[in-house]
This record gives sequence, C-alpha cells and structure tokens, in this order.
Amino acid sequence: MPPRWIPLLGGRPVDPRRVVLAASLGAAGLTVLWTPFLAWWALPHPNMTPLGHLLVGFLYLPAVAWGPLLAAVTVSYHRRHRATGA
Repeated sequence: MPPRWIPLLGGRPVDPRRVVLAASLGAAGLTVLWTPFLAWWALPHPNMTPLGHLLVGFLYLPAVAWGPLLAAVTVSYHRRHRATGA
C-alpha cells in the first residue's frame, strides 16, 4: 500500500497488474529511446573534438542499460506479486 500522503492512492492497495503494465511500457519506451545511442561511435560528429566525442560516448553509454534493467526489475516484481494478487 502506498503511504497515506500520496494523492488519490494513499492508503489503498495498488493492483500489481497495473504496476507491471506501467513499468513494462516504461522499459519498452526507454529501450527504444536509448538503443540508437549504441551507434554513437559509428556516426560522425564534426563539431566535436575527439576527446569530447569519446567523453560524451562513455558518459551516456550507461543510459542504454536503463530500459533492460527496468524490465528485469519489472519481471522480478511480477514474480513476487503474482501469487498474492490484489
């Protein structure tokens, strides 16, 4: 149950299916959003210095894992809450 101070949901149980649906949509969206970044080093960036190109690539590369990691914790949540149901 969410804390009582959360508007509209406070103190009431949350349906795990809705949580899994929202998290699944978020994981899919993040995966679609960040996957093209894997091609960062293959694309030309004429206005960047070589060091800047390398630095930006390494700083943003962990964002590619955001969608798959959210999917993994969503599966874990689903497995833990499917037997208890709302």
